[in-house]
Amino acid sequence: MSEAAPLEEPRPGPFVPGTRRWQRMGLGLGPLLFALILLLPEHWLDTQQRRAAAVTAWTAVWWITEALPVGIASLLPAVLFPLLGVLPAGEVAPLYMSDLVLLFLGAFIVALGLERWGVHRRMALSVLSLAGPQPRTQILAFMVAAAGLSFWINNTATTLLMLPIALAVLDRVAKDSGAHPTQVRRMGFALLLGVAWSASVGGMGSPVGTAPNQLYLGQMNTLFPEAPTPGFAQWMLAWAPMVLLWVPLAWWLLTRVLFPLPKLVGVGAAGRAAIASERAAQGRMTAPQKRMGAVFACTALLWVTRADVSFGEFELHGWWRLVMRLRGLPPEQWSQHTRDVSDATVAVSMALLCFLIPSGSRQGGRLMDWQHARRMPWEVLLLLGAGFALARGFRVSGLDQALGQALGPLLEGRSTWVLVGVTALAVSFLTEITSNTATTAVLLPVVGEAAAAAGLDPRLVMVPTALAASAAFMLPVATPPNAVVFSSGRVSTAVMARAGLWMNLLTVALLTIVFQLWVRRVWGIGAEMPAFGGP
Repeated sequence: MSEAAPLEEPRPGPFVPGTRRWQRMGLGLGPLLFALILLLPEHWLDTQQRRAAAVTAWTAVWWITEALPVGIASLLPAVLFPLLGVLPAGEVAPLYMSDLVLLFLGAFIVALGLERWGVHRRMALSVLSLAGPQPRTQILAFMVAAAGLSFWINNTATTLLMLPIALAVLDRVAKDSGAHPTQVRRMGFALLLGVAWSASVGGMGSPVGTAPNQLYLGQMNTLFPEAPTPGFAQWMLAWAPMVLLWVPLAWWLLTRVLFPLPKLVGVGAAGRAAIASERAAQGRMTAPQKRMGAVFACTALLWVTRADVSFGEFELHGWWRLVMRLRGLPPEQWSQHTRDVSDATVAVSMALLCFLIPSGSRQGGRLMDWQHARRMPWEVLLLLGAGFALARGFRVSGLDQALGQALGPLLEGRSTWVLVGVTALAVSFLTEITSNTATTAVLLPVVGEAAAAAGLDPRLVMVPTALAASAAFMLPVATPPNAVVFSSGRVSTAVMARAGLWMNLLTVALLTIVFQLWVRRVWGIGAEMPAFGGP
């Protein structure tokens, strides 16, 4: 990496994802591929397997080409599985409002409450105010704030929040610092890309940080119902270190290698002045902000303390045991009820509280109302439901086992380091041109059953698949945060692609190391197929 030349901005070029020609092609290609798969020979796949594969292919093509809005295309399994006899309608429909979908719904409502009252902006500015006098440390503060917020708030919302603050800093620097325009451009590249990429990686740190995390939990539960499910605290214990390591490494790569920034007192002073001005404009904390902040703090605390947290022989009991005691269940029966109360219970409860608690503002009203709740990203919820439906279709039709047996030999005898690294690298670059959530939904059942057929723990490939889907940094279409900073007009596609290539490689390498040396130990992931995958 040290040999990479500093990047300068080339001539800007427009990037328009989802062109009409591409959409029209996908509109016809989806049903055509559906029909061709149904006509495959019987000795390749049986009838039910062909039907499940055909529905998956049609859905995937419409997702990738955006022939229809992603949320609408996600309804295809709800229609086609019952018509083809893969799954009854009564089994498909609940998957679109499953426990994990409700978790995301409740989390989105709490996040929308934070956005409505500006709590997230106040939190971000509090972190940014700690930045030092140098532009490099200010960029680090932006990255820390973006990554931290993305643990709890949708990464797109985080980037949209941070972008105006970052642009205000850059405008103040360009106007008042007296720095050379080249230095200002470099700072702009590092700052804007750092914000977008930190928002994406920050989502790895918690189950609600990004949709692929939820797809992993849901599809793991569908494909391997007896597998242990990591709770909120167990997830953060495993993946927060990844975020904590990535931020300083990515910051070093951005500010020392890709966009070298010398010590510039004038630039740093102008940046601090812009941050101070933004924070001063916030004024004192209002009653709605205090109440919404309290709801958010309670939500996070209840999530983290709900389930038992174990690490080796150490175990910290969660409050779900208190619920069992209050229900009058004898302790010997508690192990049968570990999933009675879930993180979705917390999320929906706190979402309801947002609609009940008075805001305390002069205008009256509650912390949340339906006018603001309608901004919910419904397409994400529908896409999650479609992912769970496809996984169930794979399982019921036997397509998962058929594909697993076909692909399993490719995984046999491979080093776990090679498996994890190659899987993460492939998914990282694949999601540069496809939706990370859609890609994860299609790949998880395939790689999971392939690993099981090879006698391996399916988590060895399923976890890297889900997490690497958030490690796409090269193109605006790869992730919404990339698209948001690209829309500012300050970063061209070429600059993003050249810098993003190095960031892809860094993130995949770090993900592989953290997974192998830390996550496997925390989650108890071995090399061979565990008991939950048996007959």
